[in-house]
Amino acid sequence: MNGARGLLALAVGLSACSTATLPYTPESPPPGGAISADYMILIDRLRVEIDTGGYRLEDVQIVKADGAAVRPQTIEHPPPGGGSSIGFGIGMGGGSVGRGGGVGVGTGVGVDVPVGGGSRIQGTTVLYFALDQVGPAPWRLNVKIASTNPAVIVLPPR
Repeated sequence: MNGARGLLALAVGLSACSTATLPYTPESPPPGGAISADYMILIDRLRVEIDTGGYRLEDVQIVKADGAAVRPQTIEHPPPGGGSSIGFGIGMGGGSVGRGGGVGVGTGVGVDVPVGGGSRIQGTTVLYFALDQVGPAPWRLNVKIASTNPAVIVLPPR
């Protein structure tokens, strides 16, 4: 029984270390950031999905074998998230009027103010490149996300 518990503890520990959700990861992972990517070839475009570990994408390009950089035609950014908010409220209540009857008056205002986390996002970022501009795989995807060093992810042919 102790062997089974040890094996389970090892499996749980190893799964906690692996935070990449997509199959391709950087050649040299940047400290403090888990980045992974995947791609799909469409009719005339290359669709690239990047999991930035919850950080905002700052820069991305595909660098071709001849050194030319190709920027995406379209970027679909996920919604911001990961921060918290503070709510402010103002309220007022009224008293009673008359014998045995009551009248209430109420009003309220609520405001949510985001706190911190301006570089955090929820979900993955999706990029579209013109297939005729990037050429055939493999592609060298240069990625820079907030709070980390740049990383290179090689997207191999399938």
